[in-house]
Amino acid sequence: MRIIIALSIIGGGILVGVPILIMYSRRRRADKLRRRGIKSYNRSPRPATTQTGQ
Repeated sequence: MRIIIALSIIGGGILVGVPILIMYSRRRRADKLRRRGIKSYNRSPRPATTQTGQ
């Protein structure tokens, strides 16, 4: 019974902690890019488009 309670507490911590860490890492990455002067820090990476002057 103690093992089940312990595992449920650990599982609950993981379920709450992982999304918080993801949000924190995204915010930190955006902050780093903003400090470097990159204005498109909220955009998802897009493939490079080549324009031909036709």
